[in-house]
Amino acid sequence: MTDLSRFEKRSKLRLTTRGRKSGQPRTVTIWFVVDGPKSVLVQHARGDASQWYRNLCRTPEVTIDFGEGPIRATARPITDRGRIDEVLAAIRRKHWLTGWLIQFAGTEKAVAAEIVAD
Repeated sequence: MTDLSRFEKRSKLRLTTRGRKSGQPRTVTIWFVVDGPKSVLVQHARGDASQWYRNLCRTPEVTIDFGEGPIRATARPITDRGRIDEVLAAIRRKHWLTGWLIQFAGTEKAVAAEIVAD
């Protein structure tokens, strides 16, 4: 079992989803926070227009890579507004300067997801 808590000090991960139309792998680098030994949380502050979020909503099987090779995982979109706000707050705490700058861009359309390692 992969214990994701060992990556807690890292700032970003590479998230690979499958394109909704093409089915081809699509990789983005994104901030995260560890949420348990098998779970990380990710967010996008500008709403669900982000391609990676739309892709994982369609196909939840993803991989995450902290720089040591891909880890198979399953993504779960977070739809509860209160929980999304909690994820945004956790991201701001970890990435305080840039996280607060994102806050000023407006977060009313923010999206978030939990990614659980297989």
